[in-house]
Amino acid sequence: MRSRWVAAGSVVLGCCWASLVQAQDAPTGAVIPAPDVAAGAVFTPSLHFSVTAGQLGAEPLYSLHLGYQPSRRLGFEATIAHNPSSGTHAALHHIGAVVPVLGNRHLRPFLVAGLGTIQVFPGTSINAETVTKLVLHAGGGAQIHLRDDIALRLEARTLGAVDQQDDHSGLLGYTQWSAGLAFHRPLGASSASDRGEEP
Repeated sequence: MRSRWVAAGSVVLGCCWASLVQAQDAPTGAVIPAPDVAAGAVFTPSLHFSVTAGQLGAEPLYSLHLGYQPSRRLGFEATIAHNPSSGTHAALHHIGAVVPVLGNRHLRPFLVAGLGTIQVFPGTSINAETVTKLVLHAGGGAQIHLRDDIALRLEARTLGAVDQQDDHSGLLGYTQWSAGLAFHRPLGASSASDRGEEP
């Protein structure tokens, strides 16, 4: 387990170094297709698509994310994920709000929270029915931009599955972490209000 964290940390540091060495400062008035809080930066709404891999608890997790960033301060994201564990496997579907926090053109941290469902499918050796539970999730991460339209995405979340049974109810907690690539595409031109100008 320790070797995995060491390897992940090495990748993150390498990508940070590559982004700082290769990226150039944006020219005045450049359109930034992602939330950028640097003074004078021009914001334009954007779509992003992310592919990530990681772990849900001790099992692997593979996810696809589709997001829309209409303003600097708030975005929305839909996620589908698959957890192919050995005995059973699970599918997750959730939506959430993404809140960018202070960052710069190359490093863009964010917070995320939302809700969805998890469907647990028993394997062929288990005589059981598919179970669907409501899931609440919250966490955070960062996008390290290698270019304006491509970023390394890192994140960690806590998931709580609502366990409702006849004799008890509560939350089943899970920890999720993942890493992958995010691809950004700007939508249209930025507005005067986003540039801090008078309309």
